[in-house]
Amino acid sequence: MEKKLSRRDFIKITAVAGGLLVGGKLLADLLDDQAVTVRETRLLMGTIINLAVVAESQTAGEAAMAATFAELERQISIFNYRDPASPLSILNRTGRLENPPAELVEVLEQSLAINAQTGGAFDVTIKPLLDLYQGAQPGLPADVAIRQALSLVGHSQLQVSRSLAAFALPDMAVTLDGIAKGYIVDAGTAELVRLGYPNVFVEAGGDLMASGTKAEQTPWKVGVQAPRQSGSILASFNVSNQSAATSGDYLNYFTPDLVNHHIIDPRTGHSPAELASATIVSRQAARSDALATAVMVLGAESGLALVESLPGVECYLVTKDNRTLASAGFQTA
Repeated sequence: MEKKLSRRDFIKITAVAGGLLVGGKLLADLLDDQAVTVRETRLLMGTIINLAVVAESQTAGEAAMAATFAELERQISIFNYRDPASPLSILNRTGRLENPPAELVEVLEQSLAINAQTGGAFDVTIKPLLDLYQGAQPGLPADVAIRQALSLVGHSQLQVSRSLAAFALPDMAVTLDGIAKGYIVDAGTAELVRLGYPNVFVEAGGDLMASGTKAEQTPWKVGVQAPRQSGSILASFNVSNQSAATSGDYLNYFTPDLVNHHIIDPRTGHSPAELASATIVSRQAARSDALATAVMVLGAESGLALVESLPGVECYLVTKDNRTLASAGFQTA
């Protein structure tokens, strides 16, 4: 990368998390004498997001940062399950939500589409199962309890329209942890582009979107973390007008051997046994986010077959015995 930046402003939100690491030098090392960098760190969605705006003036950088964070916070308030007054919390608590926000409808509709696309490997109605596993700590839930929770899981029992979101069964609930973070990254990118910043890099907890390029038309570069060696990079690749997301068994687990972890097969009620991590590259961060979870559930062979069938989607997979596999179009840098 050249030392001198173009006069086009760009923004970078970066936090090393989720298996994706941002490559290259620190921003401070890349600035010319005329550039101004404004930085801020905030905790959103339970994830630390570092925001650095490189602009032609302090005022312009602060304005872009403030506007983007305001939009992120507005959308996060819709999906914030920690807030009992959020639309998502109301839906889960009451089983129905009249006139749901357009953003919630869009995420739920995307979730249903990906559920169908993946043969049920991705299912946002899996929350009763996740709650069961988390509530059983330390230890694992009994098989009878898993079967009971499984009876509440199923996308066909979720109704979504512009006027109503509702569950067909009592005690059902949805978790959007596998897609909403990517949706927020997409929203942040769209806001920056709308504000006139076409060359942007937005990342939150391992989900990222790169729009345009870095200075001098060079692409953004990221790396895939080794699942069993924190900070070690297995592969690096370029992203431009693309998103990337990683799911892994090492991020949140229920047993020290990583056999039982937060990614649970919604069809069986148990954690998939083959993959340690799955990285997906596509045009939308929400899609990459959801597909990374789905491929973890499907395993290497079926996951690769799914990715190869989807235009504009690539993957890089790591098995529990440290083998690596990649889709035909995945290119390292």
